Amino acid sequence: MASDDEEDFKQLQQSQNRKHKKAGGWQQLGLDHTIFKAIEKKGFNQPTPIQRKTIPCIMDGKDVVAMSRTGSGKTAAFVIPMLQKLKGRDTKGIRALMVSPTRELALQTFKVVKELGRFTGLRCACLVGGDVLEDQFSTIHENPDILLATPGRLLHVIVEMDLRLQFVQYVVFDEADRLFEMGFQDQLTETLKRIPESRQTLLFSATLPKMLVDFAKAGLTDPMLVRLDVDEKVSDKLSMVFCMCRPDEKLFALLHLCRRMDRENKQTVVFCATMKHVEYVVGILHRAGIDCSFVYSQLDATARKQNIQKFHEKQNNILVVTDVAARGVDIPLLDTVINLHFPSKAKLYVHRVGRVARAGRSGTAISLIANDELPYLTDLFMFLGKPIKFATDGSEYKEDETLIGRVPDSIVSLETEFFNSIHDNNEEMIDLRQKATNAMMKYTRTRQPPSAESARRVKQDIRTDSVECAPHPFLKADGDKQSNDILNRISAYKSRNTIFEMNKSQKSQALAVMQAKRKAHEPRISTVTEEKRKQKEERAQKEADEQSEKIDKNQEEKDQEMADETELEAVFGTVIGATKHKETSEENPGKKKKSGGGQGKKIDRQEQMRFEREKHYVPYTSADHVAERQLALDKVDFARQAEGASVDIIMDDDRGMYNQKHGQRWDRRLKKYVGLSGNEPANKKIRTEDGTWLPASYKTGKYEEWKQKQKIGFKKDGGEEGEETQTQDYGRKRKWKNDGAAKSGPKHSELKNKDQILKGRRKQEKLENYMEHRRQSNLKKKAMGGAGFKRGGASGKRGGASFGGKGRGGGGGKFKKR
Repeated sequence: MASDDEEDFKQLQQSQNRKHKKAGGWQQLGLDHTIFKAIEKKGFNQPTPIQRKTIPCIMDGKDVVAMSRTGSGKTAAFVIPMLQKLKGRDTKGIRALMVSPTRELALQTFKVVKELGRFTGLRCACLVGGDVLEDQFSTIHENPDILLATPGRLLHVIVEMDLRLQFVQYVVFDEADRLFEMGFQDQLTETLKRIPESRQTLLFSATLPKMLVDFAKAGLTDPMLVRLDVDEKVSDKLSMVFCMCRPDEKLFALLHLCRRMDRENKQTVVFCATMKHVEYVVGILHRAGIDCSFVYSQLDATARKQNIQKFHEKQNNILVVTDVAARGVDIPLLDTVINLHFPSKAKLYVHRVGRVARAGRSGTAISLIANDELPYLTDLFMFLGKPIKFATDGSEYKEDETLIGRVPDSIVSLETEFFNSIHDNNEEMIDLRQKATNAMMKYTRTRQPPSAESARRVKQDIRTDSVECAPHPFLKADGDKQSNDILNRISAYKSRNTIFEMNKSQKSQALAVMQAKRKAHEPRISTVTEEKRKQKEERAQKEADEQSEKIDKNQEEKDQEMADETELEAVFGTVIGATKHKETSEENPGKKKKSGGGQGKKIDRQEQMRFEREKHYVPYTSADHVAERQLALDKVDFARQAEGASVDIIMDDDRGMYNQKHGQRWDRRLKKYVGLSGNEPANKKIRTEDGTWLPASYKTGKYEEWKQKQKIGFKKDGGEEGEETQTQDYGRKRKWKNDGAAKSGPKHSELKNKDQILKGRRKQEKLENYMEHRRQSNLKKKAMGGAGFKRGGASGKRGGASFGGKGRGGGGGKFKKR
């Protein structure tokens, strides 16, 4: 713990570092010169809002939960105060720990830490899955000041090395909701148990579901919540384009877009649903002459790193990925994101499109929508609070306007011949297409279903509007306008003549009858036509009113909060940056402007009655049910829940149920023991010092083997010169290190001294005497015969009393009892 004088000196130094040159700049934060110099080298001129709000709170030593949209500068918001707190190099051990959900995000944060801490002398290490475990042991033995890691590999190293993190002062959970969503809760809990409670803990994420509020209650001390995500969930500089097309036409549109982005030299990321689609799309782009990189979860770690580096250095403009890159991968100067398959969660869409429009830049997000993905699109619009608007013939592309249009038929016709050519007599492409089709069938069965409200709205009106909408202006070319006008006129043409009046040059009885009938009923026909026109106008007016009501409803649902305000205030106290000022007629009905005369009084009376109904009406759903449904974390799968709740009625006693659950059988095919319930092997677990049960795979003994190879031991007081030592305390093995000279015994050596030799001879002599005594006793027992066995107990006892008072002959009594 720092003394009062050290704290006063830190406060004085921080106040001296403050400069009042620029209001709201980095100079106002009181940073050291080494950190401020690195920030200038990095090119950060002004702190972003999330940095301006969180850095002073973190520097004051408070636990902070920060919530801001993707691309707002959250990484620098927790790296800069960490460097300010650690200041310089210290060899006592790890002092700051950062946990990221994916290896790409961990490596990206590692790069930011190195750039911002280049002048501080701090040593930083990164532990991610896929790297050699022995190299990471060496990294830990170098005593880094800052450790970045993914949860699984971090816990593996901690358990393997029995690593104690007693010097950690600063803990950061980046993309905290993703950590919990990926099932890392047990790893995080076990890691926190090994860190002192006096630590400073920070949670950073783009979304904050209610589950993380409960975690904040347990893992943080008097936390402060900083929320800057209330107004906008996506960047206001992001242009969203939604294009309707058939599922088998998506690849045609994607190829057209990739050609266009590569021609315009725009950095583009394409998101696919499965890794099979990634391989198929990469094969198509390579045969089209478009150089691209690709990343998915099962790709080798080295290949993933090389592909991202290749795209990062602009050796190609297209990167095809799965959702493994939806979080935290910051690729500078990224221009476009293309969603080949629309995500089933609105939260995932927010993270996908968060790759563009970062740090004040503008960008475009293009999504290809099939008919079965319309309910998910409706969920997204409800989540964002935006009105659903379809493109018309006169629509023009505007970056600040969100339209839903369809893919022009000319794009499909242009790419059809190329697709047929690359699949003809090409076994590789045919195989990739079949694998992608099978993967799509499995993905469709397993993806999360949309909300019932969205499915109902799609059936009522949205599906019909999506079919009748015009091509999206983002994809329309100049030559398509004339052909589209001709096609629209042809589709809207309807002849007034009947089939009998088609050829008027011929004189037939049917033509005369139809002409006489038309002349007789002309007034009636005109009346019916006028009525249909009026009905059409009324229907159009009704649709316009409904659309305006939807817009008002979406406006009311906009800026919904992720957790209840009362709950957040109870946990975090004051919430920074989350106040919303709304004065509506519901809150202040008296502020409604009155109209003149009795009509104004009638409107006021209706408003008052509606306000009273809403005031005393308890809704069935909460106010934030739309946002909370999309932000909810994935629950445990049904199979695991059902397995925990099922009980076999045959085994009704405790012993039988235990045997049924823990029994094993030999599997001839796997050549090992497996559980009775299935072919899966029994998962062995180990118990840690804190009482937590972890998989036995975390303790493999590789660290002990590595120590023996490296000849690394533990240093004792007064150790010999040349003895390999270890300066880090890795557990209870070194509790005796500095206990004083009284406990420092003889040093371990392969050569025995005189006392050790004498002690060994005495021990060997004592053992030989005892063995001779037992041999004599056994011979006497055999010689005594059957009657002698009964008397052996007493004689054994007497013999025991006579042999040194130790009861050595007591074995005779035991033998008699048997």
